[in-house]
Amino acid sequence: MNETIQVAIPIPGEESYSYRVPEHLKEGVELGKRVLVPFRNRKAIGFIVGTGEPPADIKLRDIIDIIDEEPLFDERRLEFLRWVSSYYITSLGIVLKAAHPGGLGVSLKRLIKITENGIKVLDAQRLTSHETLVLNTIRNSGQITSQKLLTLVENTSNELLNSLKRRNLLEIGYELASDPKVKTEKIIVAGDGASLENKSLHRKHAKVEILEFVLTHRRVPLPDLKEVFGNVGAHLNWLEEKEFIKIEHQEISRDPFSQIDISSEDPHKLTLDQDVACKKISGAVDSRKFSPFLLHGVTGSGKTEVYLRAIGEVLKKGKEALVLVPEISLTPQLVKRFRARFGNQVTVIHSALSDGERFDAWRMASRGEVGVVIGARSAIFAPLNNIGIIIVDEEHETSYKQEEAPAYNARDLSLVLGRMNGSVVVLGSATPSVESYSNALKNRYDYLSLPLRVEDRSLPVITVVDMKKESGAVFSETLRKSIIKNYEEGKQTILFLNRRGYSGLLICHSCGEILKCPNCTVSLTYHAGDDSIKCHMCGLSERSIPDCSKCGEHMRGLGIGTQKVEEEVRRMLPQATVARMDRDTTSGKNKLLRLYSRLERGEIDVLIGTQMVAKGHDLPGVTLVGVISADISLGIPDFRSGERTFQLVTQVAGRSGRGDHPGKVFVQTYNPDHPSITFATHQDSKGFLEQEIKLREELLYPPFSRLVNIRISGRFESETERIANDSGRIARKMVSKLPMGSLEILGPSPCPIYKIRNRFRFQMLLKSSNAAILRSFSKQLLILISKSSSSVRFSIDVDPFYFS
Repeated sequence: MNETIQVAIPIPGEESYSYRVPEHLKEGVELGKRVLVPFRNRKAIGFIVGTGEPPADIKLRDIIDIIDEEPLFDERRLEFLRWVSSYYITSLGIVLKAAHPGGLGVSLKRLIKITENGIKVLDAQRLTSHETLVLNTIRNSGQITSQKLLTLVENTSNELLNSLKRRNLLEIGYELASDPKVKTEKIIVAGDGASLENKSLHRKHAKVEILEFVLTHRRVPLPDLKEVFGNVGAHLNWLEEKEFIKIEHQEISRDPFSQIDISSEDPHKLTLDQDVACKKISGAVDSRKFSPFLLHGVTGSGKTEVYLRAIGEVLKKGKEALVLVPEISLTPQLVKRFRARFGNQVTVIHSALSDGERFDAWRMASRGEVGVVIGARSAIFAPLNNIGIIIVDEEHETSYKQEEAPAYNARDLSLVLGRMNGSVVVLGSATPSVESYSNALKNRYDYLSLPLRVEDRSLPVITVVDMKKESGAVFSETLRKSIIKNYEEGKQTILFLNRRGYSGLLICHSCGEILKCPNCTVSLTYHAGDDSIKCHMCGLSERSIPDCSKCGEHMRGLGIGTQKVEEEVRRMLPQATVARMDRDTTSGKNKLLRLYSRLERGEIDVLIGTQMVAKGHDLPGVTLVGVISADISLGIPDFRSGERTFQLVTQVAGRSGRGDHPGKVFVQTYNPDHPSITFATHQDSKGFLEQEIKLREELLYPPFSRLVNIRISGRFESETERIANDSGRIARKMVSKLPMGSLEILGPSPCPIYKIRNRFRFQMLLKSSNAAILRSFSKQLLILISKSSSSVRFSIDVDPFYFS
């Protein structure tokens, strides 16, 4: 290995940095390993991404240590990650960090000590009360991590610590913290020459029984031994001391879904449309070439069975399958179906797992110990070595798009990864995105249609309720009567409202003042469960509702959230079992698993939820769906708002009538004639898509153009606005040098949510039908404007989905 290596560090900016490898570390240096390096005035963890000649006239620093025993990626996987970095205009280091789970067991601890000068200044009492409290805490601890200090002393920031360091009052060091996530299990093995005839076992009946069990079974996991004999600790210690047994440690993998009751499942009989789809995909798998498909099937049409058949073909050929799902709420059900078909060849990667569970899944995938990986968007980075098929379920979902850097879209990356690996890619949905449908019309994707539900089941009957003619209650009279009747008939109901909490906002009924978050320009939401007000942007939570700051009167709730809907249902049906599915109730996989099991067993009569309930659940007992307000997403300032409304209403309606009984859906709206509502009511996906494509073409929005959104944020309003306007002037000067009409600039303008976490926000939208011009322009612009201020942040979002 060349003595100069290139290291990617997860910070914005440079692609990589050059370092020298000292003699004693040369043997361990390898592409894909992490290294500890000196970086500016601190230490950092970076990734080895290559070798190269050192830059001229620069004295290189040595790497400090090599972290990994085995590489995390090879040249082929690095090629994919470099593509991600280039396309999304994000440093390679940031992409590499995002692509490797937190459970890989190493982090840097920031350690803080007080200096001699700090002690003198503290004793001289020349500091503010807050600085005195911080330094006293450090002094009393001797040494403390920055994370612990920030927790112990309220209102302490990293900038305050940096300020104290600049004044030589404290010193900051860094230490590599290793937290290996490998889990082992004790295995009891018979010792050499162990015999039940040994005299020392005379009258030791319990020990004889244990030894006999071990001799019979050869290798016995300790949990199995405890299950048979109870507490065996003392017996095992004696048997090990006398060399009757040996205790070994064997690496095991954690199974986050071991609680799911799974029985083997035979393939379902295919409909004619499913059979056609399966044959086409199977032929593509045989060709071993990149083959993208759009599988457009109505809700309940059996898309999952097509996925399972295709994966079965891939596994027979010794290849692997990657299955992406839009939300963790889909995972328990998919895991159950996939494991029923493929057993322990299936593993799961997503954010709700513990670091240890994620680490195990990642390692099993990299070692080729599993054939199927299921996960949310981050699973696109799973280290599979021989991908035969990538399936993106509910491909239209916006949750495949990450908001923070790297702001990638996992659906789009599935096509890039498929092309690089010569794999089949199947994008499945009942409501395909406009972009995917347009690609199918242009024959970039093979179009597969499943227009009918399986087993000749009918689609639900959808009724639109015009809320302008109702009394203003949560439920229209029609929906209220239907909920009661459905409960009396012993059937399940789903009620959908895409807003958490109890009241959407708090308002003063005297002067009209709205209670807003002090850190963000959004209204606070009242949560009845813990009697608190919360900001869903920055996480602010207060236990009591303050009086109006203008007139002193009491603030009251206005609007509804899922908690208020739950309260109304409990009042209407006091005997019913009611549950909620939203982020407040399903954080963590165990809560989700328990809720899903109760739903499946029919223990829940009415389920109330946000968009999580619209995501592909197959619940045969549900015969009624109520959409409380179909208008919420129509008010979003976004050219995709109509598309999202159509998708949400259609998808949640599709949860009804998937079993033996026909389904009904009631859609409450103040806009009954809106095209999105009308097309959803008629479940006319093609009609909606064709109209939306014409509208997008007229307005030159995607897929007829590409977008890049540049966000500018800062703590000081006037400075941030000035720099945003300066950035706009620089951008327009650059555009003047391009061919006329090749790129359009919209803004800069304040973001719809103007302030989040005390940062003022502006955005500038770049639009062009030429992707190469747009990307080159965006890169150059970002380089120029990011030098304008150290206190203002610039972020870039390629192919943005969110404009708030």
